[in-house]
Amino acid sequence: MTENLFDRILIPVRLRKSDICGRVPLEEFFSDKSRIIYSSSFRRLQQKAQVFSLELNSSVRSRLSHSLEVADVGKILASRIARQLWADGKISAENAVEIPAVVENACLMHDIGNPPFGHFGEAALIKWAKDLLPIYAGEACIDVKKATPLLADFYEFDGNPQGIRIISRLHCEKDEFALNLTIPSLLAAVKYARAPGEPTGGQKIKKKAGYFKTEEPLIEKACKLAGWEKGRRYPLTYIMEAADDISYCLSDVSDAVKKKIVSPEEFLASFQHIWQERYGNEEIPVAGLRAEKDKDKGFGAGVCIDISHKAVDAAAAEFVARYEEFCSGTADELITKDMPIGRVLDVIKTFSAKYIYQSEEAESIELSGFSVITGLLNRYFSRLLRLSREDFASFVEGKTVKGLAYEKHLFNRLSKRCIQSYQYQLQDWLNDVRAVEKYGADVLEWWLRVHLIVDHVSGMTDNFALFEYQMLEGIRINN
Repeated sequence: MTENLFDRILIPVRLRKSDICGRVPLEEFFSDKSRIIYSSSFRRLQQKAQVFSLELNSSVRSRLSHSLEVADVGKILASRIARQLWADGKISAENAVEIPAVVENACLMHDIGNPPFGHFGEAALIKWAKDLLPIYAGEACIDVKKATPLLADFYEFDGNPQGIRIISRLHCEKDEFALNLTIPSLLAAVKYARAPGEPTGGQKIKKKAGYFKTEEPLIEKACKLAGWEKGRRYPLTYIMEAADDISYCLSDVSDAVKKKIVSPEEFLASFQHIWQERYGNEEIPVAGLRAEKDKDKGFGAGVCIDISHKAVDAAAAEFVARYEEFCSGTADELITKDMPIGRVLDVIKTFSAKYIYQSEEAESIELSGFSVITGLLNRYFSRLLRLSREDFASFVEGKTVKGLAYEKHLFNRLSKRCIQSYQYQLQDWLNDVRAVEKYGADVLEWWLRVHLIVDHVSGMTDNFALFEYQMLEGIRINN
């Protein structure tokens, strides 16, 4: 490559020009970090589960502590990569300090859109959408055929696109630009390079949706400003994804040991058994995993640090070796099963799926969480989707509607910030002549109203979702 790609794609422009002028690019990326960590959505991660919801043991990880660990690994990995690329003359000295800052921001944000109860919360939202949204649309006199392409946002609901929505739409205390992050930080957080309903093309970088159709215009504009082709993964996203893989593989086992779901000896025996089945007599590249028993109590620091160091070393070398491929945004992933340490992580993921995520404790909480999310959406807040556009607009304007007192009470429980964002978005989409011609104003409004309901419920912490459900069911009185 003759061009220094990062001179172009690391330009710290924002969708709205910042009020503060004169900062160097690195300071702009530091400003992004401040906007992220001081946001209420980031703070809420402390009461969202990494694996074990409603956990009383504070040493077991939440999404917040997990995100901080991912950010630490991501910064170290990115620094290692950047230093080598600078030494090879492929990037500038300025790029070498900017890249870790942007990767750290993406890592901090990578779980910010997760709903209550994690992946089971996502599953509950998807099932609710597929089963009931077409019915609600009909009850609200919405043209279901026209609405169907837009409903893909909910049929493919995921914490990743919801995270992009949070940072770019929902923190609208100042204006409709929300956190107004720099384009590099925004694009680095887009894990998957497509919107719902688009074909995957068999690519891992497109196996899920990375942003909703509501944010597609923002992503298109961001790509244009960065000179980046939409549909390709931003190069620094690979580093964020690798940091997450390294971190959660180790932390989930560590937490399961703390909770006595598995013992270190059980983990070690199962690891070696799975390794033998999958990779035969190939030597395990981590000495502590070859031992007859784990001398490092609690799946301890020794084994975890060794795996982490080897994974960072291997991932850094891989990125540098395949630099042009990652810069093209078409590579599948940074840590693969062709790498010895990638095989270690693969075996740990297999172990976790069988013995941790399917443990009685984890599954019991997930089943309860599924019921809570389904109940909140189906039994309560979905009533607002059956209303006419006119009646809902009356609620937004602070008015009451005869015969809809209960629905008004439910509306009053919605996040005021989410309502403000809904109003900003509605104005934008109704000003889009082509969108109005294609879908109709009523369909666009109802689609954004569904997003409003999903924004509200998915933004809850595990604790608050349970409390809200119990309160609405009459099990607990809100005093």
